[in-house]
Amino acid sequence: MNQTAEHSRILESMIRIGTVAEVDHSNALCRVQSGELLTDWLPWLTARAGKVRIWNPPSIGEQVVLFSQSGEVGAGVLLPGLFSDAFAPPSHDASVSCIAFPDGALVSYNHDSGALSATGIQTAIIQASVKITADCPETETTGNLTVGGNLSVKGDSDFEGKAAVIGAFSYAAGMSGTGGESGGATTITGPINHSGGPLMSNNVIVHDHNHSDVQRGNDSTGGPS
Repeated sequence: MNQTAEHSRILESMIRIGTVAEVDHSNALCRVQSGELLTDWLPWLTARAGKVRIWNPPSIGEQVVLFSQSGEVGAGVLLPGLFSDAFAPPSHDASVSCIAFPDGALVSYNHDSGALSATGIQTAIIQASVKITADCPETETTGNLTVGGNLSVKGDSDFEGKAAVIGAFSYAAGMSGTGGESGGATTITGPINHSGGPLMSNNVIVHDHNHSDVQRGNDSTGGPS
């Protein structure tokens, strides 16, 4: 064989550009189409594959670089990924680092504005065995909030809407309120037990207030007639 032609073939095969033709997710292998050549199953390079492992498999049609030791394509590895017409960059902003997903979700950080966003997702789960801390001056949720365990509020609380307490309601430092702009009354249905202090209504202590010229009746209740 002509050595010059063989050397040219080896050099040409050492680094090739191709696209992913097939993906074997179970074994983390790909086949690459490069010109007329369709490779055997080859591994792809990932950011980490030791105690820390990152799983982000190539997509069919993704443009890659094929590195082949000694020009032997069957012993090659592929490096994802090169942007192409089929898979364009998700951003052209020099201040943005982002990851775009095929369902439309986008995780993005703008290092000029300091803004981190995760948009287009359906659900999110954060699971911790000890504790999760959100350390910031303001936290806002625009939808419903359900707390499965106990809720402890160390600061003041403001409720703009209605509040319903299904279980027992207790307080330790007094309670006050008004009827609101419409002057709505406070209604309690059921028995009221009071002890340990005066019960006052309109500046009158109810249990110390007596009416003059009221005589007892003769009924069994002993109440005023």
